Amino acid sequence: MILGFLGGMGLGLIFFGGLYWSVNQLPTVNHPGLLMVASMLVRMAVLLTGLYFLMAGDIKNLLAAVVGVMLVKFVMIARVRQNPPAPTERE
Repeated sequence: MILGFLGGMGLGLIFFGGLYWSVNQLPTVNHPGLLMVASMLVRMAVLLTGLYFLMAGDIKNLLAAVVGVMLVKFVMIARVRQNPPAPTERE
């Protein structure tokens, strides 16, 4: 279960870190909708594949991984609220 939890934290970092990066790139890209759709598809594919392998056939491992993902979510929300990114102008 600990491996599932730690793996879930890693998946959370990839998922929410990718979301943070994508949102920060929106002002600089020509097709922001395409960026968000592509980002979501890649992040979801990585997350779901990772959860499947971390589960290893045991629901307890899956639950531990999901708890790890959610912990990272709450930590990242708190960090972004403390230090919001500076607004950028679109060229």
